[in-house]
Amino acid sequence: MIYVTPRGETAVTVAVDRELNPSQPISALGAHGWLAVAGGASLGAGAIHAAAIGVHAEHRQAVIAFTAVAVVQLAWAAVLLTRPGRWVENVGALATLGVIGGWARAKTTGIAFVDGLEQAEAVQRADGLAAGLAVVAVLAVLANRLEIGRS
Repeated sequence: MIYVTPRGETAVTVAVDRELNPSQPISALGAHGWLAVAGGASLGAGAIHAAAIGVHAEHRQAVIAFTAVAVVQLAWAAVLLTRPGRWVENVGALATLGVIGGWARAKTTGIAFVDGLEQAEAVQRADGLAAGLAVVAVLAVLANRLEIGRS
């Protein structure tokens, strides 16, 4: 419910159908639980990779690589949040592990067959954040599988 206070301020009231317990934040996410965390992390990582497309615009192969990674991460998040299931979790987690491996290789030795990524470079804020979000996504799927934090 949205209402306007006497001073003209807008306020929002949210009704919840269960008691929220701050000691169990994952339970507060409802049926999606850890999958909501995984989906959100994958959305964030995909958005960062989509932004990297423009940064690497002068290297066609790097653009293709970043586009593919962004599409996979964004699509997996969308499917995970709308049609969760074991198969979706497994495929997305494995693809994300592949992305993490590719990132690690790009940072340590470079990826010789991708123009624009052939030289190793230091971890930068954006790619470090994208890698961290990818790790969170995989760990959240694992936590969901192990039912950690569920009441």
